[in-house]
Amino acid sequence: MKILSEWLTQRTENAPTAEHRKLAPMAALRIRMAWQKLKAQAGEEDEVWPFANPSNTWKKLGKHTGYAIVRKGKIVQSVTVTSSE
Repeated sequence: MKILSEWLTQRTENAPTAEHRKLAPMAALRIRMAWQKLKAQAGEEDEVWPFANPSNTWKKLGKHTGYAIVRKGKIVQSVTVTSSE
């Protein structure tokens, strides 16, 4: 799935914790591992942003959240960590 820049929420430096506390431990671990893998691939000038597609797209696309590497204002890589279709 193509991640749109409008889906980006807020630049982050820290591993996800608070937003995934209500998930089962294995699901939360999987999300942290996906974030760490993506963060390790980010270059010095890259930014890591969480994303969530807007609610008006859920009927067509399902609900998706994840993280994206942004380089010079463009999304160059992403990982979806939660998905409900």
